[in-house]
Amino acid sequence: MKRTGSLRTALLYPLLWLWVIPAIIATLTAFWFAGQATDTSFDRVLKDDALALAAQVHWDGGRPSFSADSATAASLVFDSLSPSRFVVRTESGETLVGNAEFPAPAARRLASAKKGEPVFFDVTTSWGVLRTVALQLTHPGAPGKVWVIVGEAKSKRDQISQELAAAIFLPAACVGFLIVPLLYIGIRYGLAPARDISDAVARRSIEDLSPLPLEDTPDELRGFVTKINDLLGRLAEAIVHERHFIAQAAHQLRTPAAGIKLLAEDLLRSHRANPTAPPDTEVLQELAAASDRASHVVQQLLAMARAEFPAASQQTLTADLKDVINDEGKRWKKVAESFRKRLVVDVMLTGGRPPRATIQPTLFEEALGNVIENAIRYGGETITLELQGSENEVLVHVWDDGPPLSTTEVASLFVPFWRGESATSSGSGLGLAIARKAARSMRGELTYSIDPVRRGNRFTFHFSRAIDNA
Repeated sequence: MKRTGSLRTALLYPLLWLWVIPAIIATLTAFWFAGQATDTSFDRVLKDDALALAAQVHWDGGRPSFSADSATAASLVFDSLSPSRFVVRTESGETLVGNAEFPAPAARRLASAKKGEPVFFDVTTSWGVLRTVALQLTHPGAPGKVWVIVGEAKSKRDQISQELAAAIFLPAACVGFLIVPLLYIGIRYGLAPARDISDAVARRSIEDLSPLPLEDTPDELRGFVTKINDLLGRLAEAIVHERHFIAQAAHQLRTPAAGIKLLAEDLLRSHRANPTAPPDTEVLQELAAASDRASHVVQQLLAMARAEFPAASQQTLTADLKDVINDEGKRWKKVAESFRKRLVVDVMLTGGRPPRATIQPTLFEEALGNVIENAIRYGGETITLELQGSENEVLVHVWDDGPPLSTTEVASLFVPFWRGESATSSGSGLGLAIARKAARSMRGELTYSIDPVRRGNRFTFHFSRAIDNA
């Protein structure tokens, strides 16, 4: 069997992932935005350097010149993190001032830039990859153009980006060391009521089936505890019923067992007194009758157990009850005749549909037999076994023309071991209780009523009509 982890782990892992994944996404996003902001800021500074150099360019008689010396120009673009490279030169290639040589921007870059706007591009040089800005200067009446180009190492930007990444990631990692224990403690605290319920159940003895308290139970566990209480209630009821059943069964078996013991001792004394004398016929008959009663009670107890807990191997099938009723009628007709009574089978069907229902044949035959036997023993002179089909139900009636039962008798009809005033000594009081339990185990019902027309007593099996797919 596959082992499932604890509920604490099942809750902690998703919460951790819910924190880790957004933290990673947030860190990467923040790092990307920080990089973009860094590039934008440094590009703006680089542009200001180019504009500072451009402010020193003058035209004398249409010729460009740089009004400051090289040291002054270098100070205008000074950067403490990395030295800047710059050049101011004419379109013809004459250098006015500078400490590096840069190519002019490609024509496609110039085409994509707005007039008068600086052009940014990367250049690979012997000093490494430089981020470069080029500014084109013109003067009215002057035939040529002047390029102001300033570049700085991209390593400076990478260094700043790494520092920003560390500044973003390290606090997030530190928060993680705080969040994980808090999540664990929070989940542990949240699951404390479940542990309390488990401990409360573990501390109980096998005899304690009282309901679990609901006062401090969270809403999420209240339904679960309610179901457990319902199960405990039904279990307690079942145990009380079983204990009562065992006590009644012992009482029912005690009488025939005691009779058998006394009769056997009587035969043994007679044999010892006169070994050659034949056994007393009357005693033997009483012994056989007591054995029959004991056997009948045992069979009824076994039938009761089968009705309450049908075997998994018991075949369940959709059957035409007409055939079952006819077979049972034939089987019990001779029994009725032995009691000087008459058994009639009457099938009343409407709509032309076969009276099919889902049953366990053996269990249903046993239940129906108990009701028929009860009617033969205690009912009127005529017993009618009827099958009635309606649109949604299939009904099996066992009717007899005896006097209707009293209200008090009807209230106790299906109670195990209950026996009416007219019951014989051979009965056990289990037949009707077995029949009802069997009907319910097949998702049907057994009821008692007084026939509205003929009077008498009528026991009815109710089954849902099975869907005919034929």
